[in-house]
Amino acid sequence: MTKMIEVFSHEVVVPVAGLTLVVFLMVCDILSGIFKAVAMRRGINSTIGTNGLIRKAGVLLALLVFIVIDSLVELNLVTMIPTELLSIFKLEETQIGLSHVMLGFFGLFELVSLFENLGEVGVPLPRFITRFIERLKITLEGEE
Repeated sequence: MTKMIEVFSHEVVVPVAGLTLVVFLMVCDILSGIFKAVAMRRGINSTIGTNGLIRKAGVLLALLVFIVIDSLVELNLVTMIPTELLSIFKLEETQIGLSHVMLGFFGLFELVSLFENLGEVGVPLPRFITRFIERLKITLEGEE
């Protein structure tokens, strides 16, 4: 689902569904962080909370910038996929811009953070999720 808005006399297509999902995951991550702090008897630390909120605001700002850039440049990453595959999956009319890719990455990061918080509190997670998080952390952060 998208919505068309006008910015500086230029139409901007906003991927409302993707943006809503990322914001929902951010709220869940914030709540799971608070739950983790309370459950581990650390108490709620305003510095950690403020830093987290600033990071999330930065992510939302970056996403908005990517959405505007997508509308100005009109980049469609679907054109890199062979037309035979597009016709098989009926994706000929699909538009995937840089903002969609960034929405996916930021959504994935929020989901990983949510699962980390739940795992640290002791919520049982499926083994494939814990292995995926461990591999992702090693790949992205160089942690072991």
